[in-house]
Amino acid sequence: MERNKFLVFCWAFIPGAGQMYLNMMKKGLAIMVLFWSVIAVTALLSMEALLFILPIIWFYSFFDTFNSARYNYDQRLQLDHLFGEMFIAGGWVTQSMTVFKGKAPVYVAAGLIALGSYLLWRAIVSPILWYITLPDWAYQILRNIPNTVVAIAIITAGVLMLKREKKASIIPYDEED
Repeated sequence: MERNKFLVFCWAFIPGAGQMYLNMMKKGLAIMVLFWSVIAVTALLSMEALLFILPIIWFYSFFDTFNSARYNYDQRLQLDHLFGEMFIAGGWVTQSMTVFKGKAPVYVAAGLIALGSYLLWRAIVSPILWYITLPDWAYQILRNIPNTVVAIAIITAGVLMLKREKKASIIPYDEED
């Protein structure tokens, strides 16, 4: 079933709706839930730093709508079915978790500790700082501690990923001839 190109364009502006218009309900719903979940978590936890994810999701959804519109109806249904199997049934999650090789609980725990620390900072430490008389430069440093911690965590994660990649690219040499 051929879809109206103008309506494809219009629905593409709403993350997930373009996929749904093209009868790719599983993919559209997943994108829509992801988009609105990021907004909900950002609003609930006052973590404005998560908002950088929204344009990424939006652009992916927008351009994926046009890429999906190139296929005929049966191909789109097959792609949506494959997406559902890989994403919803756990295939995608299972494959991506092999990267962590049993260290997922450690990473999840570190993420939870970081999130909890950030929330405590915002709820307790930051308001107290307003009542303490300090020089302006000290306020600047204290106000940027959460951003600094996140920056250090991102840099550390990048370095660890590079080390792991470098270690994986080294092929053991067997000296037996």
